[in-house]
Amino acid sequence: MTDLNCAFDAIDKFAQARLSEANMPGMAIAITGRDKLLRVANFGFADVASRSPIAAPTMFEIGSIGKSFTNIALMQLRDEGRLDLHAPVSRYLSWFQVQSDYGDITTHHLMSHTSGLVTGTDVSPPGQYESWALRKANTGAPPGEYFRYSNIGYKTLSLLIEAITGQSYQDVIQARVLDPLGMSGSHPVTSFETRKLAAVGYRSFYDDRPEHRDHGIVPATWMEYAAGDGSQASTAEDMATYLRMLMNCAAGALGAGHLRRKLFTDDYPRN
Repeated sequence: MTDLNCAFDAIDKFAQARLSEANMPGMAIAITGRDKLLRVANFGFADVASRSPIAAPTMFEIGSIGKSFTNIALMQLRDEGRLDLHAPVSRYLSWFQVQSDYGDITTHHLMSHTSGLVTGTDVSPPGQYESWALRKANTGAPPGEYFRYSNIGYKTLSLLIEAITGQSYQDVIQARVLDPLGMSGSHPVTSFETRKLAAVGYRSFYDDRPEHRDHGIVPATWMEYAAGDGSQASTAEDMATYLRMLMNCAAGALGAGHLRRKLFTDDYPRN
């Protein structure tokens, strides 16, 4: 057995043990090198009730990994000269207001979670309301001074993308991220069409106490979602494609048949 096969065997054993320990219905694992996909392994069920196994086309909601998709689109707009990362957000969203004793919030502040804004929620339906309601909120610190994770910041960024491009966030992510990378098994936002292909999400039976495997699981709440803080669904193989792009700094990983496009810039502002 080669060293690589030994590693695969160890990973499989870990996956099986983790499924049992955490009472998880299933998982998919993709392993990739810089140049190619090495292996995809599927374990357990995509739907416990129907006993449907996880398979290659099975999608999973990838949560806040989607924030990096939003950032790719923003950096492309920056490279095209359509976005100044250090200009006030209000330059692009004239209605954007926040109660603040400090300076303006910029796109870069939102991207880097240093705006001083509240965290926001990741369960409310997407839309302009939450960003609009920030006019009733106060910033907790001067922009750029502290890190504080903010979902509402990224929801605002997706509205900013739509304002600049004149396109829906869904169409922007499809055209600027998924299509160039050949991620044909992924959806740019979570819709009811996604639900047909996605694994059922589960949570602990009780929501008023720490999780324990003996409590059992129930299907989690489902809703359509299309905002910049994390709304994509993807397969394990597609996420390996995305990982290869990151590992190679976007060089040579855009997929066969696609023109090579620059996804990132070398001079991304750090401060």
